[in-house]
Amino acid sequence: MRDGIALFVLALQLPIPVFWLLVHPAASFWRRHPRWCYYGLGSFLWGAAAGALVAGRGWWLAERFSRHWLVALAGAGLIATDLLLTRQVERQAGWRALVGLPELMPGQHPGRLVLEGIYQRVRHPRYVGMMLSWWGAVLLSGATHLAGLAAAATLLIWIVSELEERELAARFGADYVAYRERVPRFVPRWRRDKP
Repeated sequence: MRDGIALFVLALQLPIPVFWLLVHPAASFWRRHPRWCYYGLGSFLWGAAAGALVAGRGWWLAERFSRHWLVALAGAGLIATDLLLTRQVERQAGWRALVGLPELMPGQHPGRLVLEGIYQRVRHPRYVGMMLSWWGAVLLSGATHLAGLAAAATLLIWIVSELEERELAARFGADYVAYRERVPRFVPRWRRDKP
């Protein structure tokens, strides 16, 4: 059951940065074809990810670095943290921002620069949640090959966030640039209360 949950989480989450890696550099094209982007490109990527993980599950799950229940419990905790972060993002930025409508359909869904709540701590809480989920799935399964996949995806998300930030700076100008200088990308700073 743990392996099934891990593969499900990865199949659901891993295509997201690949999707945006393909969308951001060609944003003007995809803005003219947003439905094709979501239904065509999105469906293809999620189907391919699920197919690759399920068809290759024997290889993905062949080697284990751990099967200890405490490691699996830590993985479940990371996945649960992603769910909580996703809920906060949805509450603060809205579900349209969560699925990227302001990027692909700015005329219909102009979006806004969100600076409050979790966005005061990190610029990309949704990406932080995704990374926690990937590593949670790795710990849940204890599979070594999935750890390599999660590591590659973690590097990919840095590239995707950089592309996204260029778009946000173009859309929101100096406000976003000041925000970017003030708030860290992924890892929150520990604050000390001043007397």
